[in-house]
Amino acid sequence: MYESSKPSARSLWGMLALIFGIAAYAFMIAAIGSEIIDASLWIQTPFYLVAGILWIFPARKILEWIGRGKR
Repeated sequence: MYESSKPSARSLWGMLALIFGIAAYAFMIAAIGSEIIDASLWIQTPFYLVAGILWIFPARKILEWIGRGKR
């Protein structure tokens, strides 16, 4: 009834890429954010809105890549 679904190497590498990629992205955004800490709210708000959305696109590609390995 159920298939033996052993995680593939693709899943391991994909998850590691997600974890380290998102962590690196967060550190990069934090470093840039520390430079604009004294900027007005009109500069900070769009920066954090865009930065908060941009990580989704590479993460989606990695998740799609992981999913292709199970077919």
